[in-house]
Amino acid sequence: MVWRVATSTALSEDERARLSTRLASRLDGEGSIRVVAADTRSQTQNRALALERLAKLVRDGLLVPKARRATKPTRASKMARLDVKKRRSARKRDRRDKGDD
Repeated sequence: MVWRVATSTALSEDERARLSTRLASRLDGEGSIRVVAADTRSQTQNRALALERLAKLVRDGLLVPKARRATKPTRASKMARLDVKKRRSARKRDRRDKGDD
Protein backbone atom coordinates (compact mmCIF):
# COMPACT_ATOMS: atom_id res chain seq x y z
CA MET A 1 0.00 0.00 0.00
CA VAL A 2 1.57 3.28 -1.14
CA TRP A 3 0.12 6.71 -0.32
CA ARG A 4 1.53 10.05 -1.47
CA VAL A 5 1.33 12.63 1.28
CA ALA A 6 2.63 15.49 -0.86
CA THR A 7 -0.10 15.25 -3.51
CA SER A 8 -3.03 14.01 -1.42
CA THR A 9 -6.19 16.08 -1.82
CA ALA A 10 -7.67 14.61 1.36
CA LEU A 11 -5.37 16.76 3.51
CA SER A 12 -5.21 20.48 4.10
CA GLU A 13 -1.90 22.30 3.74
CA ASP A 14 -1.36 22.34 7.53
CA GLU A 15 -2.11 18.64 7.85
CA ARG A 16 0.23 17.85 4.96
CA ALA A 17 3.03 19.83 6.62
CA ARG A 18 2.40 18.16 9.98
CA LEU A 19 2.49 14.68 8.44
CA SER A 20 5.62 15.51 6.46
CA THR A 21 7.48 16.48 9.62
CA ARG A 22 6.09 13.82 11.95
CA LEU A 23 6.50 10.96 9.45
CA ALA A 24 9.73 12.18 7.85
CA SER A 25 11.53 8.92 8.67
CA ARG A 26 8.79 6.91 6.91
CA LEU A 27 8.63 9.02 3.73
CA ASP A 28 10.65 8.18 0.64
CA GLY A 29 12.20 10.72 -1.73
CA GLU A 30 8.90 11.36 -3.51
CA GLY A 31 6.95 11.99 -0.28
CA SER A 32 5.17 8.62 -0.26
CA ILE A 33 4.46 6.28 2.62
CA ARG A 34 4.65 2.56 1.95
CA VAL A 35 2.94 0.08 4.26
CA VAL A 36 3.29 -3.66 3.69
CA ALA A 37 1.48 -6.53 5.39
CA ALA A 38 2.24 -10.22 4.92
CA ASP A 39 0.55 -11.63 8.00
CA THR A 40 -1.87 -13.98 6.28
CA ARG A 41 -1.88 -16.08 3.15
CA SER A 42 -4.80 -14.11 1.73
CA GLN A 43 -3.93 -11.14 -0.46
CA THR A 44 -7.19 -9.34 0.32
CA GLN A 45 -6.72 -9.73 4.07
CA ASN A 46 -3.14 -8.44 3.78
CA ARG A 47 -4.36 -5.43 1.79
CA ALA A 48 -6.98 -4.71 4.44
CA LEU A 49 -4.36 -4.99 7.19
CA ALA A 50 -2.02 -2.66 5.31
CA LEU A 51 -4.83 -0.16 4.85
CA GLU A 52 -5.64 -0.28 8.58
CA ARG A 53 -1.97 0.26 9.46
CA LEU A 54 -1.73 3.19 7.08
CA ALA A 55 -4.89 4.74 8.54
CA LYS A 56 -3.52 4.37 12.08
CA LEU A 57 -0.17 5.84 11.04
CA VAL A 58 -1.85 8.88 9.47
CA ARG A 59 -4.29 9.27 12.36
CA ASP A 60 -1.45 9.26 14.90
CA GLY A 61 0.60 11.62 12.75
CA LEU A 62 -2.21 14.17 12.59
CA LEU A 63 -2.74 14.31 16.35
CA VAL A 64 -1.90 17.70 17.77
CA PRO A 65 -0.32 17.31 21.21
CA LYS A 66 -2.10 19.09 24.03
CA ALA A 67 -0.27 22.19 25.21
CA ARG A 68 1.29 21.72 28.63
CA ARG A 69 0.50 24.31 31.25
CA ALA A 70 3.12 24.94 33.90
CA THR A 71 1.89 24.27 37.43
CA LYS A 72 3.22 25.16 40.85
CA PRO A 73 3.33 22.88 43.88
CA THR A 74 0.63 23.58 46.45
CA ARG A 75 1.44 25.26 49.73
CA ALA A 76 0.61 22.07 51.63
CA SER A 77 3.02 20.03 49.51
CA LYS A 78 5.79 22.58 50.09
CA MET A 79 5.17 22.50 53.83
CA ALA A 80 5.13 18.69 53.88
CA ARG A 81 8.45 18.58 51.98
CA LEU A 82 10.06 21.03 54.39
CA ASP A 83 8.68 19.13 57.40
CA VAL A 84 10.24 15.88 56.13
CA LYS A 85 13.54 17.70 55.58
CA LYS A 86 13.47 19.09 59.12
CA ARG A 87 12.77 15.66 60.63
CA ARG A 88 15.55 14.04 58.59
CA SER A 89 17.95 16.81 59.57
CA ALA A 90 17.05 16.44 63.26
CA ARG A 91 17.55 12.67 63.08
CA LYS A 92 21.02 13.10 61.57
CA ARG A 93 21.86 15.86 64.05
CA ASP A 94 20.89 13.57 66.96
CA ARG A 95 23.14 10.79 65.63
CA ARG A 96 26.22 13.02 65.66
CA ASP A 97 28.80 12.74 68.39
CA LYS A 98 27.96 15.31 71.06
CA GLY A 99 31.59 15.85 72.06
CA ASP A 100 30.82 15.92 75.84
CA ASP A 101 34.21 14.61 76.97
